[in-house]
Amino acid sequence: MRRIDAKVGSTLFVMAVSLVAALVHANQQVLLIEPALIVMDVGGAGTELTVSYDTVPDGLQTAGAGISVFFDSTKLRLESLIPIYQEGLLQATRTAGSVIVDSSDLDGDHSTDRRAIIAYTSFSGRWPDADSQGPLELFSVEFVAESETWTGETQVNFGVTSLASGFSSMNRSVRIRIQSDSP
Repeated sequence: MRRIDAKVGSTLFVMAVSLVAALVHANQQVLLIEPALIVMDVGGAGTELTVSYDTVPDGLQTAGAGISVFFDSTKLRLESLIPIYQEGLLQATRTAGSVIVDSSDLDGDHSTDRRAIIAYTSFSGRWPDADSQGPLELFSVEFVAESETWTGETQVNFGVTSLASGFSSMNRSVRIRIQSDSP
C-alpha cells in the first residue's frame, strides 16, 4: 500500500511542477495602452487612448484576438473607436450608438457598465501579419465626459476577452481624472 501512495504522491508532484512551469512560461496576448493616466477638464475636449498588441514570447502568430473596452457610461461616453491595424479586422464598435451593455461583468469591475468590442481573426492562424513587429498599434479610442458637472476619477478597462487557444492575458486599465478647469 505504501508503494502505491508514494507513486501517486510522486505523480502528483510532477503534475504540480509541470502546471507551475506551464503557467510561468505560458503564451500571452498582451495589450499596451498609452497613456496610463489621463487628466481632462469637465466639458473639455475628449481624450484619446492608443491600444497596442504584442505576445509573450514576442512575435507569435495566433488565430486572432477579441478585445473589449469597458467603461462607466455615467462618467464617460465613447466618442469613437478607430481601427489602425486593418489586417484580419472582423468587427469594431466605432460609435457610441453601437456600444453594448456589459451585463456579464466580463472585466470583474462592477463600476463599468458598457463595453466596446474590436475583433481580429485569421482562419489560417497567422495573425497578425508576419511582417508586423510588436508592439503593434491596433486601434485608438476616444472618450468624452458624459456629465458637464461631475468631477472625480473613473477607470477604463481593456481585456482580451476572446483569447487564442493556448494563450492567456491580463487585463489593463487606464485611470481618467475629470477635474474642474477653474483654479
